[in-house]
Amino acid sequence: MTSTDPADILRAPSITEDEIAELLALRGKTARVSDAFLVRLAAHLAKAEAEGVINPARHFAEYLGVQRPAVLVYMRIIRNRSRSLGLTRH
Repeated sequence: MTSTDPADILRAPSITEDEIAELLALRGKTARVSDAFLVRLAAHLAKAEAEGVINPARHFAEYLGVQRPAVLVYMRIIRNRSRSLGLTRH
């Protein structure tokens, strides 16, 4: 899913097919997502932000096969549970 086109570097996160498959496996098929999924997604979102990706929620929605609002909800859950997930804020 990642592109080697230099024009796409700032538009899409650098994530491998294996990393996408891992996120999908961690997300599972239920409505409730695991802490492991949230931690991995938070890491990928932080990396995408550091890479200057514009609108990472849109990209991750596509990768995960969900609507963008679902990723925004995941992002809110991550923010609200950052302490219990062991994540630090910068």
